[in-house]
Amino acid sequence: MPIRELSSGATVSYADEGSGRPIVLLHGVAMSSAFFERNVADLARGQRVIAMDFRGHGSSPYVEGGHTVAQYARDVRALIMDMHLADVVLVGWSMGSLVAWDYLRQFADDARVAGVVIVSQGPSDLIQADWPHGIADDAELHAYLSAMQADARGFLAEFLPTMFHTAPDEATQARLLDDICRAGANTGTLILADQTVQDYRPDIPGFGVPHLLVWGSDEQVGKLAAAGWLQASLPRAELHVFESSGHCPMWEEPDRFDALVSAWVASLD
Repeated sequence: MPIRELSSGATVSYADEGSGRPIVLLHGVAMSSAFFERNVADLARGQRVIAMDFRGHGSSPYVEGGHTVAQYARDVRALIMDMHLADVVLVGWSMGSLVAWDYLRQFADDARVAGVVIVSQGPSDLIQADWPHGIADDAELHAYLSAMQADARGFLAEFLPTMFHTAPDEATQARLLDDICRAGANTGTLILADQTVQDYRPDIPGFGVPHLLVWGSDEQVGKLAAAGWLQASLPRAELHVFESSGHCPMWEEPDRFDALVSAWVASLD
């Protein structure tokens, strides 16, 4: 994939295929754009598809600092501005959804974003007294961070199969694991900590751009109840639940995912 130096100071790798309305694919925490590899070519038949690796992830070069959701959102904005994109649809999977929401929070007056697709991500991953739909409480988060520091590859190897309704074969899991381990323990730990303590619940009702919500019914990472909360709280949202998917519906049911996203993007016109 080509490498681009952004005006935000990040250097990122990205795929860029097709023509038409730009769709920017945003991956999950400590993951990479490899999780969209089953989608890029199909989506690019009707749109321009840009799949980036966040700074320090995947094929993007290692960098000290900047590993926060807010900075990743500024990197996405720099990519959009530097590439002169307009009428963009942000497609966030897992933490990538938080990056999309942080973009909307930081740049509320930016008319470049026409819509947002949220894949398997609630407004907060931290379990709190008034939010039982997260993935970890304070003690569990601390345990995850300690495990990342002690043995990042081992931690991610155990986590990887839990993201699927039907886990990929061993060779595919090994390839994905090699790719996501490029981020390293320190980058992975920093962004895991920062993204888990984010809470976009106060912001969600004010996000007026159209949202498409896509969830797997066999969600073992987040909670499906968070999708219902989002559907009720966002001003303009529709929810689709994929029955044969876990945390990665774009991977497990790519044909359905690509058709749904393409039709929804077309409807924005």
